[in-house]
Amino acid sequence: MEHIFLEILADEAQKGNKPSNTFRMNSIKRVAVAISDKFQVQCDTEHVKNHLRTVKNTWKIICKIREESGFGWDDNMKMITCDRVTHDAAITAHPKYAPFLNKKIDFYDEMALVVGQDMATGSFAKIFADIDLDDDNESSIPLNFNIEDVNEEGTKVSSSGTSKRKRKNIKESDEDDRLQFVGEKLGEIAEALKKFNEDKTPHLYEEVMSMESEGFDDEFLCNVFDFLGKNESEAKIFLAKKPKHRKIWLQKFTQG
Repeated sequence: MEHIFLEILADEAQKGNKPSNTFRMNSIKRVAVAISDKFQVQCDTEHVKNHLRTVKNTWKIICKIREESGFGWDDNMKMITCDRVTHDAAITAHPKYAPFLNKKIDFYDEMALVVGQDMATGSFAKIFADIDLDDDNESSIPLNFNIEDVNEEGTKVSSSGTSKRKRKNIKESDEDDRLQFVGEKLGEIAEALKKFNEDKTPHLYEEVMSMESEGFDDEFLCNVFDFLGKNESEAKIFLAKKPKHRKIWLQKFTQG
């Protein structure tokens, strides 16, 4: 199940469907549908978003280890390397390091595409200050997405968790929702700009010729359109103006 989750989101990221540090809802839905169909379970978008937070926390742990001295990196094996003394000392201090030391990290490249870019947007110190690597928070454990997790309605807070941890999870969920909303809006703006760039010639023509209602001659407006068609910056300025300001602009154009 893990490979489907990461492969689909990695593909979505490569397609540009991750405009900020969150995926568009269509990408999340695609994962939920694929897992539901493949394993005949009920997987919804909340399950996917919960597990995405788990993957982010796993990635933070991996990056944290790689930043510390005494550890190497085998890029062919996708493995953090260290000697026995360093290994034993590290897992004694941080038990959650154990799954990532001298062992191949499955789906490392996919994780890098799905959440790795998020980590580059801020300072490592700030990111890792928010993580208690010795906490028993279930969302900080290595990748373990399985059918039982889905059937139990996604990731749950451990019964030993404190109210502070629960408040933190709620806050993170709200922040993710806000970021997702902003990301979707930015995506819509990008699509609108793309459409404008594709259709700007007929759109520009319609807007220029509409000024005929303001008393301008048809032939004159055709000359204006030809001019604006060759001067993109002037065209954008013209289109941004209200009709009364376009009229003033056209009157000045006749004088020029």
